[in-house]
Formats: sequence, C-alpha cells, structure tokens
Amino acid sequence: MMWGFKLEFKQNLRTKKFWLIIVIMAVLYIPSFYFMKSFFLQSGEHITNEAAMSMLINSITGMTSFFVAILALLIGATAINSEIEKGTLRIAMSKPIKRLHYIGGKFLAHCLVLLIALLFSTIVSLLGILYLGGSFTTQLVVDVFLLNMLLLLAMIQLVALGYIISTVIKSSNTALGLAIILMFVIFMIVPSIVNFLAIKNTANSPNANIEEMQKLQKEYTTKYLFYDPISQVKVITEDVSTTLSKNPRDILNVRYNGVAYAIRNNLTNFAHIIWLTILYLSIGFYRFVKMDLR
Repeated sequence: MMWGFKLEFKQNLRTKKFWLIIVIMAVLYIPSFYFMKSFFLQSGEHITNEAAMSMLINSITGMTSFFVAILALLIGATAINSEIEKGTLRIAMSKPIKRLHYIGGKFLAHCLVLLIALLFSTIVSLLGILYLGGSFTTQLVVDVFLLNMLLLLAMIQLVALGYIISTVIKSSNTALGLAIILMFVIFMIVPSIVNFLAIKNTANSPNANIEEMQKLQKEYTTKYLFYDPISQVKVITEDVSTTLSKNPRDILNVRYNGVAYAIRNNLTNFAHIIWLTILYLSIGFYRFVKMDLR
C-alpha cells in the first residue's frame, strides 16, 4: 500500500492542475481581503474576533470548496483509466501487490493532496484575517481544524465519485470531460434551480420573508441536493454564526456559534456526506478489484 501511496502522491504534486488550482485560489484571495480592508477603513469599524472567524469560515467554505472540489473530481475521474492508457497500471500489478492495497494507497495519496490544498487555503485565509485586524484564539485553531476535516470529507466523496467514472469510462479524456460537465450541471446548475424554486415558493406564500426563504432553501437543499457535498457543507456552515443585525451591511454584528455547533445542528446534512462517501468508495474499490485492466 505504501508503494502505491508514495508513487501517486509524487505524481499528483507534479501535475499542472494541482498547482493551477493553488495559484488561482491565491490570486482570488488577495484582492478579496484587500477590498474587505478598504471597507473597514472607510467605515471606521474594527473587526471583532467573532466576525473574523465567521468571515474566515465563509471564505474557506465558499472559494476553497469550489476549486478544491473541481480538483478532487478531476483527480478521481482520471485515477485509473489514465494509468491503463499509459500502461503503468499493468506494470504496477506485475509486482507482488494486491489490487485493494494498490487502490487503497492511491486513495490515501489523493486525500493527502487535497488536505494540502485545503491547508494552503486556510493559511492564506488566516493571514488575511490577521491583515484585517483579527487575532488568533484557541477556538479559531480548533474550528479551522474541524472545518478542514469537514471539507476533506466532502472532497473525498467527489474523489470516490471520480473513481466510479474512471472505472466505467476507459478513455481518460472522455472521463475528464464528463467530470467537468457533472461539476457544472449537477453541482452548479441544479443547485441554482433548487434555490430558485425555494425563492419562488416563498414568494407565493402569504407570510413571505427572508427567514422563511432561508428555511425553505435549507429544506430543499437537504432533500433534493443530498448527493451534493458542497451544498451540504454550505448548509452546515450557515449555522456557524448568527447575524444579530437586520442591516445586511452590518457584517460585524454577529454571534459566533462554532463549527461543532453547526455540525450538531445539521446532523442530517452531515450524514448525507458520510453515507454517500462510503457508498461511492465501496463501488469504486469493488469495480477496480473486478475490472479488466487490459
């Protein structure tokens, strides 16, 4: 297993798509924190630790989950078929190693690569919070750890989905194209449609208000987007903090609840991420063990 882990880990760190994702995240983070700093200077407000932690988690959940999710699905979708095309998988299988151990080592390597991408994003976000005037606290460190583990679990689900694609479609280019289509259609367009339906149904209600709309969006996301780990994570992290002001511009007046509280308050969404991850991994591993590698 360790042989497959080391080989896959080194290969992934050398790929252009990994470093491209890292560079894009860094480039997008820098101006976002600059504009936040300008906003605080103009308003004369000082950022609180509660607001800093809320902004940090929203930043990581929003931008990072999108880009790392693309990386996760692309890594999984080309994990097996690309090696069959190159002939490297037949060479690997000629060694005294079981298929299950090989795919297990590959899976661990992919998890570590995704964790590195998440940690990079977290470090940039933490530096941004310090730049805005926030400070480190014990709760901040604990919650950043919990958030990264939650995001990593969601990304693993996408890797596992990619494994299924990679074992079903023998052409890596075709699998790559399908992964991109799935990312934009199933994980972007469909959630937008679900949110639109929630807004539309709220507008038709006699007691329509923002709270009712948010409640219905959460209900629809949990019910209809159970397969989408990104949407499930966003539902969970929405409860990390509570806005205490009705003024949408008053972004500093928040009560911070914490990541652990948010997970406990949304166990159904958390369960969706876990059971689908286990299901996808089981299918992907089983197909690899049984598939024809010629």
